[in-house]
Amino acid sequence: MSVPPWAARYIGLPFLEHGRDIYGLDCWGLVRLVLKEEFDIDVPSYTENYSSTLAQEEIGDFVPNVAKDWQDIPLGEEKPGDVLVMRMRGQPMHVGMILGNRRMLHIEQGINSAIEPYRSSRWINRLVGVYRYSQ
Repeated sequence: MSVPPWAARYIGLPFLEHGRDIYGLDCWGLVRLVLKEEFDIDVPSYTENYSSTLAQEEIGDFVPNVAKDWQDIPLGEEKPGDVLVMRMRGQPMHVGMILGNRRMLHIEQGINSAIEPYRSSRWINRLVGVYRYSQ
């Protein structure tokens, strides 16, 4: 399975705390935008649940509570549109979108949105899980 052609539209978008559109996004904002535009899936914004993408305790406590709305997908069975949750600073606080071909679309503070392999040495040991929205 290759990376879908539509993914190119989302490369290079700027990072913005609590951003929810193409003019600026945080990692959840990017996932939310792609789910809506490419998969017609509406997910909550959650901007009220964290003060900053660096608020590791807020996000780390919040993420497990949201997981009940998502189906856990075994690694190897992921497909485009699934969401990766990864640890940063020891907490499950970063997300990326599965594109296929073991690639994800994601964005981080200080880095514009990009495609990167999620099974690379940088990410594989940080992987908390793969999830599919089930509501």
